[in-house]
Formats: sequence, C-alpha cells, structure tokens
Amino acid sequence: MLLEWSSIALTALLSSYVIIIANRKKNRLSCTAGKMISMTNSMMTSVTIGTICGILYRDTDLTIPTIISICVGILIGYLTGKPLSLMAVLEGITAGIMGGMMGAMLGIMLQETYLNILIYFIDVVFVLITILLIKVIDQEISKFNENEKSAQSI
Repeated sequence: MLLEWSSIALTALLSSYVIIIANRKKNRLSCTAGKMISMTNSMMTSVTIGTICGILYRDTDLTIPTIISICVGILIGYLTGKPLSLMAVLEGITAGIMGGMMGAMLGIMLQETYLNILIYFIDVVFVLITILLIKVIDQEISKFNENEKSAQSI
C-alpha cells in the first residue's frame, strides 16, 4: 500500500513540475512543442495513476479506476496545455482520456505476484519520459533564443 501511495506522490510532483515549467516558458514554446508537452505529460500521468488505481481497486470493476484516471488525465492535460494553446489543451485532454483507460485496464488485469514489479517499472518509465520531456522543453527554449539572437543581428 505504501508503494502505491508513494508512486502517486511521485507522479503528482513530477507532473506538477512539468506544468510549472510549461507555464514559466510558455512565450518561448512553439505550438507543436506545446502539444507534445501537454500530450506526454497527461498521457504518462493518466497511465500511471490508472494503473495504480486499477491495483488499489482491483476488487471492483473498471468503473472507479477509469473515472479517476480519466479525470486526472483531463486535469493534467488542461493545466499543461492552457498556457500554451487551445490545440495543446485538446491534445492533452484526449491523451489523458486514452491513457486513463489503458492504465486502469492494465492495473486490474495484473496477477497478484507481479503488482510491485509493474509499479516499479511504470515509475521508472514515468521518470525517464519526464526527464526527456524537460530536455525537449530546454531544447525548444534554446532554439527560440538562437532565433531571437539571429533576428536581432539583422
């Protein structure tokens, strides 16, 4: 039980961090990068939360874990995409819906013996994808800064 709640806390912290970075750097991110950031953050968050909810509520049917993870995915997609563009919001929301459904199904279908292994695996994948996402944001910012410098020199 502690592993599940610590995984939820890790997911909440990292996805919030991405939302904060996207808000701070919104003026220097392109629409395409914004859509990718919103989609990736909401998809990974909703898959992780859906899997954990599927494990926590495995005695019930798919309804509760699916609703929880889809709502989380929609919220993260909206919060990540809102400062960037309306297309980023839509992309994030739809990716959150899809990830929420997939994560809940995965969590409920697991056998008892492999629950902890999957939680560790999902957490490692989530952290790695978030690191890559932060690197993408930094790369987009450097491209923007280079374009701005070249435009000023003309």
